[in-house]
Amino acid sequence: MLTEDQLSHIRKFASPSRESGYTRSIYSYPAKFLSHLPRELIKIFTQEGNQICDPFVGGGTTGLEAMLLNRQFIGYDINPFAILVSKVKTTYISREELHQGLNIILRTIESMNEPLHHYLDSTDKECLGELISTEINKLAFIIKTSDFSLKLQDFFSVALIHVTKLIGRRDFEERENWQHLSMISMFTRKCNKMIDAVSSLPHSVQFPPIFHLGSNHDMGVPEHSIDFILTSPPYLEVDVEYQQIQIQRRSLRKTKRSDFINKLLGTQPLPKKELCWTGQGGNFYWSNLERSLNGSYRILKPNRCLCLWTGFKKKEDQRKLIATIKKVHFNLLEVIAIPLSNNRAASSRSTHHKRNTRMLKQDSIYILKKEIKKS
Repeated sequence: MLTEDQLSHIRKFASPSRESGYTRSIYSYPAKFLSHLPRELIKIFTQEGNQICDPFVGGGTTGLEAMLLNRQFIGYDINPFAILVSKVKTTYISREELHQGLNIILRTIESMNEPLHHYLDSTDKECLGELISTEINKLAFIIKTSDFSLKLQDFFSVALIHVTKLIGRRDFEERENWQHLSMISMFTRKCNKMIDAVSSLPHSVQFPPIFHLGSNHDMGVPEHSIDFILTSPPYLEVDVEYQQIQIQRRSLRKTKRSDFINKLLGTQPLPKKELCWTGQGGNFYWSNLERSLNGSYRILKPNRCLCLWTGFKKKEDQRKLIATIKKVHFNLLEVIAIPLSNNRAASSRSTHHKRNTRMLKQDSIYILKKEIKKS
């Protein structure tokens, strides 16, 4: 059981807080962990050298904090973009190498004509404007075709995706004469911030984190080998753009979910059903969650803990989660509420459809302990 001091410590950190330091804030992955709490949980439940697993890697927060705390880490995700972001957040690159790469991009785009490949479709271009669309296509083409190492290509891809995401926000239209603004300065500033972050990582680590592209239903991890599992599954009935960029233009009365990320990475779009576990009146969600928890139970050492971070819009769904936890033979030790700030509350609210699908007011951490199944 957890001591009252440990529970008080967790509750203290279970509150909204702005992320800072290292690469924690280089990309805002949808519904990602806020790093201060995973870091404290890792300290409480593990020691240096212990092995940690995150079956839903997402933005790579658990992997980064495990690496910084000198723990071994292995993670899984079916989304190639999640694996990309996670690798960039945990890979040191020297400041000199990154600046050299950025200078190559900026010199090349000055003299570049129309790129041979286009990464935006016609509706993307209509929403983003001709100048910005052309610059995004040029930057994407340079990043993908220049003689960069894979780690540099990944770094600049994340920077470009982040900037494109910012430009797609509805408040970008509030800038004066936005259709004729160049986005090169935004891209350069983002790269410079990321250069500061990535070059601040440890030059070498004892346990480089391992990120696998694949399902957590069949993790290639030995039985009873993991000391601690820390993860956040998809949210029930919350429509999240894990693989897409949402472009909102009120002046055009359009909201477009752009496939730019997949086109840039050369990956295939995953069905929303697979990414968010939607459909079948929620049955698909609960069956997938049970399979994931069974996989976690298999690899976790006896008497070790799993911390599950999630939230529900309805009390009855929280009760379903607790029933599923017990079905898999985990012992539920504690549920700790995490209040959400307005900009973090998850919703599929749309600006032009005027839909309000109810905001999540809080998340919770479910602390589970592996009990041995009785035969």
